[in-house]
Amino acid sequence: MLRTPLRAPFRALSTATRSSLKIGLIPADGIGKEVIPAAQKAIEALGSDIPKPEFVPLLAGFEYFTRHGEALPEETVSALKECDCALFGAVSSPSRRVTGYSSPIVALRKILDLYANIRPVISVAANPADKPDVDLVVVRENTECLYVKQETITTTENGREARATRLITERASRRIGKMAFELALDRPRKHVTIIHKSNVLSITDGLFRETVRAVPQLPEVNGRFDGITIAEQLVDSAVYRLFREPQIYDVMVAPNLYGDIISDAAAALVGSLGLVPSINAGDDFVMGEPHHC
Repeated sequence: MLRTPLRAPFRALSTATRSSLKIGLIPADGIGKEVIPAAQKAIEALGSDIPKPEFVPLLAGFEYFTRHGEALPEETVSALKECDCALFGAVSSPSRRVTGYSSPIVALRKILDLYANIRPVISVAANPADKPDVDLVVVRENTECLYVKQETITTTENGREARATRLITERASRRIGKMAFELALDRPRKHVTIIHKSNVLSITDGLFRETVRAVPQLPEVNGRFDGITIAEQLVDSAVYRLFREPQIYDVMVAPNLYGDIISDAAAALVGSLGLVPSINAGDDFVMGEPHHC
């Protein structure tokens, strides 16, 4: 259960007028086949506290790919578009290159425009009355950066040469920034730290940094974020300080690759990846994961 107010991502899931909730279930690989049935039982146990759940079992994953030659069947995508939300288990993406294979979770984030990954990281104090040492949220842009997977390899006089395209757009940076500020607005400290490396990547990270910093001045925001404190941190020093003094962070917002690394690093502060579930959120759909890949 996410233990922080997440008002913005759940606009599409208001249960006030719903009589049922259609939930896509994608166990996929590995531990997903254990945790998704357990999650289904937990949801069913809520009873009348939520609209009546309707579960839709769906297929995807590397194991599915080895049998059928595709990791994300079109039937799964079409069925998800008819659901209200979804739960994704886990995917066993290989570290080596496998011809024809592409991660289904990365694909779903793009297809469903789940542009934000939101991971609360909260430590459990020995005394329940004590304030937790770690209480932060990592907000990761989910659709761009190096994860657009535009890579090439050529042979030169120096041998093989590999290149990757990194995409950062103003649109994606603005909406992930707005998501981070919305979350900070609902938290006591009201503090946002922008993670970047614009001292080296002055064009791409520079655009991300400038766009997120400008979010409170957007006309449509109408001054709602004026009380939020904005800080910045270079990604390498952010990881260092995350382990040395995690209490300085409240909401951390980052491009895709940095957010991926930071969210996993933060999980180590509170025990393991299994203790930090997350959601992939868009404006009209959310997909939960027991941990984030």
